[in-house]
Amino acid sequence: MRQGLTVFLILILGGWTAHAQGLTPLNSLPPQAISVPAVPTKPGGGTPQPLASGDTLTLPFLDDFAQSEGKPDPARWAARGGVMVTNRYASNPPTIFAASFDGLKADGQPYGGANAVGPTDTLTSKPIDLSGLQPQDSLYLSFYWQAGGLLDAPDFASATLYYFQLEFKEANGTWSSVWTQKGNGRSTDFASVMVALRDSRYFYNGFQFRWVSSGRQNGLRDVWHLDYVYLDRNRRAGQLQTFDVALTRRLPSLLKRYTAMPIWQFLVQPEQETAELVGSELSNLSNVPAALSWRSFTKDLSTGAVDTFLRGSTPLNAGVKTAIAAQPSSAFLSNQRQAHSLETVLFLNTKEPNFYTRYNDTLRRQTDLQDYYAYDDGSAETGFSYPSGTAVQLAYQFDLNTPDRIKTVRIFFTGTNTPGLELFLRIWTDNNGKPSNQPVYEQRFVLPAAAGLNNWLDIPLDQQLEVQGRFYVGYRQPTGGTFVNVGFDLNERADGKLFALNGATAWETVPNLGGALLMRPVMTGTLTAAPDELLASEALLYPNPTTTGDFYLNQASDQVQLYSLTGQLLKTWVNLPKGQRLALPAALPTGIYFVKAQKGSQLRTAKLIFQK
Repeated sequence: MRQGLTVFLILILGGWTAHAQGLTPLNSLPPQAISVPAVPTKPGGGTPQPLASGDTLTLPFLDDFAQSEGKPDPARWAARGGVMVTNRYASNPPTIFAASFDGLKADGQPYGGANAVGPTDTLTSKPIDLSGLQPQDSLYLSFYWQAGGLLDAPDFASATLYYFQLEFKEANGTWSSVWTQKGNGRSTDFASVMVALRDSRYFYNGFQFRWVSSGRQNGLRDVWHLDYVYLDRNRRAGQLQTFDVALTRRLPSLLKRYTAMPIWQFLVQPEQETAELVGSELSNLSNVPAALSWRSFTKDLSTGAVDTFLRGSTPLNAGVKTAIAAQPSSAFLSNQRQAHSLETVLFLNTKEPNFYTRYNDTLRRQTDLQDYYAYDDGSAETGFSYPSGTAVQLAYQFDLNTPDRIKTVRIFFTGTNTPGLELFLRIWTDNNGKPSNQPVYEQRFVLPAAAGLNNWLDIPLDQQLEVQGRFYVGYRQPTGGTFVNVGFDLNERADGKLFALNGATAWETVPNLGGALLMRPVMTGTLTAAPDELLASEALLYPNPTTTGDFYLNQASDQVQLYSLTGQLLKTWVNLPKGQRLALPAALPTGIYFVKAQKGSQLRTAKLIFQK
């Protein structure tokens, strides 16, 4: 990558030459990606508060950025600087979450124009009281750094343009550089650094340290990551250990094939759709064995019901890492028959005395059983495009457990797209494991104005489409080498699910995808039935027609849903006994409606006529 050129990472496809997919760094972030959560309550009670004016921190100073997504902890760090704390950008950090430096300001907007290179993010500690200390107190600052991680690696340049630097503030207010890492165009693993404080000019009340980065100022480019910052006395060179057992990996989805799926599709075969193992990895960062226990549970966010599926304890030797995981209960996941979301929580009980080391003991993840399919976790770390001089078609594969209907296709288009660009939504059936030669549905749409990009775009189908088995959703982009960028999740994988047709006569799998596109089909459930089935189900309801809007069920049902003729869900009832009186919503006009009743895995559909 070179300064002044469009950043475009070409991934050569096996057997393909001239054109291939590329990953383009995001040039801004949507508001939801940089939202700042409330300052978390520290484990054991109480909330760390930012310092009052003139106050200083005392040793030890420790932060591994595991509190939450958003800005760095205001009890430890100055409020400004543009750094974002996230569990999504770094690769294999020492503990969950890391602080990331890039070309975006705190509001998610770029520091400069397309070719601007210069200072980017800064992370500055709150003032620390080092008065009374001396060089013989063996004071060290240690930290871990990484170039690139999952994102764009810092470029190489002979001039001092791309770097990551640590600076100390002297008593006279001067900032001096004590460590610098230059970019070399490659991503790295995390590496540790220890810097000794031996100069008396640092031993005063109000000492601060900071990291500064420099690189391209126009997006998630030239990225550096920082983790596990630790400053204390009585340390030795190379002594990185702390009394801390930490989680190191993100939680996976509760689902085996998807990260989200329609609840009614899940209920067809919950055992097969539930992930085999859900858990994380824990690491003993100390130089002595640690005794700990852990627990993981699933919580239904609509009912509050909780199911513990993982519990254990062990003595863990110094420096050891171990995986902890178990299978969630498919019976618990299938208890709720309405659309809902589930939260997975995994936490360690380590009894560590420093509450700042306990933040990395807890992980959370939400899994949706709503009305859509997804392979992604909802966040875009970069953009995926398939540039070509021909009319490229991209098709994303999904598999149903029971026939269904598509009502909307939801796609995340990044801010690198051209507003108003005309595209064509397409849906294909399956042809021996690949999309059919011709789509069964096509619909024109245009990309929104710039303010609507870097966000999800819902494309409602003009006519809902019934699908069964395997189907594909995607788009055809225009000719002329247009770069259509779709959000790309680097933390989930959908390898083998994306297909491309690029001026050729046959579809080809996009191999080694290395992530997941943010493209989601939204489903309705199938309401149609054969005429004889409809006749057989007429006795499901009475009176029919209804002149008052009231009607009764002729059989017990787990769930009853009311739909318009166009497939719009109007109302849902649950756990209904035989003979239950139901009422249409007051504002509904006269006409014909569909009533779908579910009992176990059985579905019955009936027409309901409303006549005033």
